[in-house]
Amino acid sequence: MKELEIKKLPQLPFDMTEALNQLRINLGFCGDQIKTIMVTSSVPNEGKSFITMQLWKMMARVGARALLLDCDFRNSEMRRKYGISSVNNEKLVGAAHCLAGLANIEDVIYKTNIPNGYMIPVTGSVANPNILLENPNFSRMLEYCKKQFDYVLVDTPPLGSVADALNMTHHCDGSILVVRSGKTRRKVVEHSVQMLNRAESPLLGVVLNRADIKGRSNPYYHRYYHSGYGYKSGYPYGYRRSRENDGPSHSRDKKNDE
Repeated sequence: MKELEIKKLPQLPFDMTEALNQLRINLGFCGDQIKTIMVTSSVPNEGKSFITMQLWKMMARVGARALLLDCDFRNSEMRRKYGISSVNNEKLVGAAHCLAGLANIEDVIYKTNIPNGYMIPVTGSVANPNILLENPNFSRMLEYCKKQFDYVLVDTPPLGSVADALNMTHHCDGSILVVRSGKTRRKVVEHSVQMLNRAESPLLGVVLNRADIKGRSNPYYHRYYHSGYGYKSGYPYGYRRSRENDGPSHSRDKKNDE
């Protein structure tokens, strides 16, 4: 299997790592049938790719075989932002090649320098990816990955920008919606939730990113609220509130863009 090296993974503060770990654990409570998870946002620059990358890394490091499938075909920044490159300087092939019939699925799955972490990268922008996403090859690709890995995290474009993410909902077991605190309007978030509901995509959780908590403006904070299948998140500091008063957990964060 070909290999990728990820050179620019940041070291996160303890509080933030704990909140991401809480999100990972909460997803586990959704059941063994939840394996293919779409991570999206309403608009650009809410931090969805950051959440996808960090959640994937954490899943892999606790022993789960985790695959990160980059499906932001129009504007992926993962390779540049995280310094992703081929170990042997081979020409990269990605999901678009597989969907277009130019490569086999086995050829686009890369092992990474994260133990148990695998990736299907985006190798170049695609002007109209809906043609590829509506191809039966997309369903076959996800079904193959679902059988090979414990978790498949699918990074998608924002819901409010293009229709790509909605095309993917039917092939995923559920969705995580990333919301940037203080920037994304409530009505925009509500519209995104409605879009996922109409697409019959279970909303597994909402991540409130870069939240300024209790007047502390620097560093930023993450809050995680998980409500899928009747389960709400606990707190990273080891206590639980009653169900009526249950609220989001939070952790310290640095400035994280898309």
